[in-house]
Amino acid sequence: MHGKNYEIHPSIKSAIIPGWGESSLSKTTQSKFFNLMELTLWSTFLGLNNLSKHKRLQYKSYAAKYAGVSIENKNHKYWVDIGNYTSLIDHNEEHLRWRQINDIYSDDFEWSWKSRNHMNRFEEMRINSDKLAKYGQYALGVITLNHIASFINSLYQSRLNDNLKIYSFPSEKNINVLFLYYF
Repeated sequence: MHGKNYEIHPSIKSAIIPGWGESSLSKTTQSKFFNLMELTLWSTFLGLNNLSKHKRLQYKSYAAKYAGVSIENKNHKYWVDIGNYTSLIDHNEEHLRWRQINDIYSDDFEWSWKSRNHMNRFEEMRINSDKLAKYGQYALGVITLNHIASFINSLYQSRLNDNLKIYSFPSEKNINVLFLYYF
């Protein structure tokens, strides 16, 4: 019984792991480029994500210390709100004036900043954490682009006409170029 060769096309390899398709086409420089780019981008993503989580823990503990916040079971909107109002009372009064009843917090969400400076410092910490998380999302986008670029590059490299060869030979006064086309 004759078995069929089910070789994965280089472009598919590169879509899965950038540089893999280039490697199977013996394009080692291009393969290394896409591999290193992938490694760098994943390291960047993981670093930004971990740093964002660390900064999130810092701003939550800061709020617990200087605003009396219980950090359990709070959503992101809550953390944004406590950075914009000095206390639960101020927040709820303003939202009542605006007739935004659904945005009112119960007493379980109590907070009161020791000073406006503490509140401002907290808000700065929260925004920095959110920015790091957003940059991590951008890194994921660039990782996707790296996969697409490697896919396209491998597809292009695999479709180059193997019948045409180009050679260059430097001489004393000029560079000679030889084009060979095999029929």
